[in-house]
Amino acid sequence: MVHYVCDLYDNTNWNLSPEEVDARTFKTEQEAEQWFKNKCSDSNIEFSGFYDTERYVTNWVSFNGQEVGEITKRPSKSAQIDINIQQHLKYPST
Repeated sequence: MVHYVCDLYDNTNWNLSPEEVDARTFKTEQEAEQWFKNKCSDSNIEFSGFYDTERYVTNWVSFNGQEVGEITKRPSKSAQIDINIQQHLKYPST
């Protein structure tokens, strides 16, 4: 199962409590996009679509031509643990 995390650059998740980040976490892409639409409250919001990055699949969000945040698609904690185990088994440390 995946989830979607919204991050505003002027109020980044790095500076928020876990509870506040949870309030920016959604089960669907549509819910995450709606969160940004509610925050920006204007029709000039654009989504880049999702792209693979070195860390997460990311959808950048622009408002009035300025990049204001991003939505990252993340695996559930149990799926991430499975990925980490598989990577370790494939590439064990020496």
